[in-house]
Amino acid sequence: MTVPVALALTDIHVRYGSQTAVDGLSLAVHRGEIVGLLGPNGSGKSSTLAVAAGVLDPFIGTVAIAGINRVDDPEGYAAHVGLVPQEPALYEELSAEANLLFFGRLYGLTGCQLQHRVDAALTRSRLTDRARDRVSRFSGGMKQRLNLACALLHNPSVLLLDEPTAALDPASRDALFADLHELREAGHAILLTTHHLDEAEHGCDRIVVLEHGRMAACGKASDLIRHQPAGRSIIYAHMRETLPRFFIKALRHKIGPTVEIEVTGRRLRLAAADQVALGRAIARVLAEGIILESFRTPPGRLDHLLHRPDGEATPAEAGGTAGNHRT
Repeated sequence: MTVPVALALTDIHVRYGSQTAVDGLSLAVHRGEIVGLLGPNGSGKSSTLAVAAGVLDPFIGTVAIAGINRVDDPEGYAAHVGLVPQEPALYEELSAEANLLFFGRLYGLTGCQLQHRVDAALTRSRLTDRARDRVSRFSGGMKQRLNLACALLHNPSVLLLDEPTAALDPASRDALFADLHELREAGHAILLTTHHLDEAEHGCDRIVVLEHGRMAACGKASDLIRHQPAGRSIIYAHMRETLPRFFIKALRHKIGPTVEIEVTGRRLRLAAADQVALGRAIARVLAEGIILESFRTPPGRLDHLLHRPDGEATPAEAGGTAGNHRT
């Protein structure tokens, strides 16, 4: 039995002036499926999600939900979309219930139907006992649960989430994905962006990796893992202090071109061909007086998809139900 396509993006191009953010992307998300969008910064994830949400018009291409074209019927399209932004879109001086009532009215809900949806949302988000409390007093996990509840009030068929676990602790992340899996079982189509390889591997049915606005890989985690380069050694470290740009440049020069160095804030990533080369790179980092507070290996086994050296072959698309990219 063929599962119906809920969300279809076809040959999407997004440009900001002379810069191309999305370059001929085609992607389908089916009912009862969670698809994760991965990729380095600037790969086109946020632009793709904005197009799917209907808040950004593509330069070229079409977007449709259940056969409803966004250009032909924008109101009909919007009725099927629930958007959960990275930063909770909530009024913090209002209560949880007041937020839900406000957003419910924006969706056109009124009267008994509105109150019933609000009560159900509070129950589903496990916030019934905090319904009258101000959102400003909520934890990050509680705010994200309410954020999700607001997006689901009108019972959309497609749910879009932008980095939904970015500010959550591990327990809250697990709880959020448990909620998403329940929504998947209820038939919702879910498209989310994430930087966490482990949650993409274990929480998504399919993974789409974007690179320079194009689809670099697509498929189940088990299919993509088969592209793992043999013998590659990667480690992440947390530095006590941030490094000036000139220091990072000098460090790259001292370690040499055979070791990849990526610095984001106080997060350091080192990748080398083998453990010996990686050990030497770590020793050089320590010799430069950089204090490393912790080490860890990649959280998932898909790190190679997000950090390929220039010129390395792009993994072939696996399980071609998601569409393709132009070359």
